[in-house]
Amino acid sequence: MSRKTIGILVILVWVAGLGFLYNRTTHRTLEQRLTEVGMRVSPETFYYTLEQGGRQVGVASSAIDTSKTRVLVSDLVRGRFLSGTDTLRVEARSEARFTRGMRLADFIVRVDGDVTPFTLRGVMQEGEGKTLRVTADAKGARPITQESIAEAPVFVPTASPLPLMLTREPKIGDSVKVALFDPMSRDLKNVTLRIQADSLFLLADSATFDSTANQWVKVRQDSVRGWRITDRKSPVTAWVDAAGRLIAASEPGGMTMIRTAFEIAFANWNLRERERTAARKTKH
Repeated sequence: MSRKTIGILVILVWVAGLGFLYNRTTHRTLEQRLTEVGMRVSPETFYYTLEQGGRQVGVASSAIDTSKTRVLVSDLVRGRFLSGTDTLRVEARSEARFTRGMRLADFIVRVDGDVTPFTLRGVMQEGEGKTLRVTADAKGARPITQESIAEAPVFVPTASPLPLMLTREPKIGDSVKVALFDPMSRDLKNVTLRIQADSLFLLADSATFDSTANQWVKVRQDSVRGWRITDRKSPVTAWVDAAGRLIAASEPGGMTMIRTAFEIAFANWNLRERERTAARKTKH
């Protein structure tokens, strides 16, 4: 599997690909702003369909859960992705833990399927400075560990829009600088993010089963306002809602994703997987 393909898959898991550290001129300290954001985070799970070359190739989900002391961010990508002339079955999961003050404690990313399984584990270490220690563990290889100095509070990409969107009403032209974790280099990269546009999306929020078409179809849709976030160095374009949660994303290679109802994403995907399994058994 090529590095480019693995990169696309990991980008999808970390699909927002955008870190925000909202650092406006204000009397509040950074710690106070992050604590405020942590108290405003709402638990919720969203579901997505993934398309490549105009056809569905997989599904994804992104969830945030909270407790008195933690904010937990969990993401899943599952699908069959084109890599040259091959189609590879891949599943990637990630989980990141934050304090209620939105300080990253640790994260883990696991990738499996028709690729060499590998795991990335990241831990924030406190001292005179803040260091992100990342260990890569691939099947059949010795673990590799490297460290990166964090010049600002670190956010995994799917949680990164929260400080911007939950502090005050976002405006087109707002821009921020952040250190973003790059899963390919396992390092932190400084990027500048900018809100370039806003728009309305009509998203499916309920579905019913169409027995004739043998699939779940949209019953009702909801209008959601989104903000387009980009960085000139990044190939990923993402739209997020007022709560900082991903609506849609795309990259130049033709991979796109869009928020939808659970049944349209996962139930339909499971139906297609069973059909593929039955077809293979029939051929043999």
